[in-house]
Amino acid sequence: MHKRRMGIFVVALVVAVVLALAYYFSEGRDDGVNTVVVAVRGYVSVEQREALKSQLSGYQEKSEGVISLDVYEFPAAGDMTGKSPLTALLTTIRDGESDLFIVDDYVYSQIGGEALFEDLSARYPGDPAVIGQDRYALADKPFVNALGLEGLPRMYLLLRRADSPTVNHDAQSVGNYEEQSALFDNIVNSTPLPEHASRSMDL
Repeated sequence: MHKRRMGIFVVALVVAVVLALAYYFSEGRDDGVNTVVVAVRGYVSVEQREALKSQLSGYQEKSEGVISLDVYEFPAAGDMTGKSPLTALLTTIRDGESDLFIVDDYVYSQIGGEALFEDLSARYPGDPAVIGQDRYALADKPFVNALGLEGLPRMYLLLRRADSPTVNHDAQSVGNYEEQSALFDNIVNSTPLPEHASRSMDL
């Protein structure tokens, strides 16, 4: 009887270990959502949010899931009633699931200089859109020339550092980083999916 119980326990333990390893080594998102962080001073309208999601969807590979935005709105200049989301944003940058960030000048001035982001001067050597080392200016990219994005401030792309513990937590987080890194490259290189490019030319 004792040996039988021990055998059942061993089998259960082996099954648990196998399931845990399968989860650990599974890549990609379980929920099919690809989250991008947007942080600006002021307000991001519903139209701007929808336009951003449409543009991001058009530049990512089809298999990478549905685009979702995690938006942080900092109080506008002179607004003494709004509460700054800086602490929450920094927590997301360090520990959140998103590796791709779109920010304006003001937000970058609050979060920059902490060595949180990839060195883009090494990633895109000689590209004049690289500001400093870790900001990529979107002003001259087709990505921002979309209906609905009018009125947004000057925006920059940021990419979480590849050697971040958050990126290297497990195989799933590494896979997620590779997806968002490819999305980043597609925006920088102005290479949307063909069907999205044709829709943009029709606008």
